[in-house]
Amino acid sequence: MPYRLPPSSASSLLATACLAIVLSGCHTATPTPVAAAAVRVPASMPAGCTQPAWPPGEKRRGAQGRVTLHFTVEADGQVSKAAVIRSSGYPALDEAARDTLAKCVFQPETLDGKPVASKVIMPYQWINE
Repeated sequence: MPYRLPPSSASSLLATACLAIVLSGCHTATPTPVAAAAVRVPASMPAGCTQPAWPPGEKRRGAQGRVTLHFTVEADGQVSKAAVIRSSGYPALDEAARDTLAKCVFQPETLDGKPVASKVIMPYQWINE
């Protein structure tokens, strides 16, 4: 007469056999290579970039405030598409900040060591002392 396992042992043995079959398939698969994360270094403003000059008469009138600019630093470091996204409340101050920024040459953003264009948001605070 053949040997029979008790029902609880039989189901345990069956589960172990199924697990062994599933796991054996895992060991034969070739692992997918994981790409290294890209190294990104953001654009930076060089120390040689000058501050905007006060527009004629605005300082005397007591103008002050914070202007926020949005622009692109191209791969060659030049500024393009500069726009005021939040006004200081004084159009002359906003334009002076934007015009001065357009003359700056940035250290461009790099991706894996290669210069790339990037979008930048920068605030400038006009303080009338």
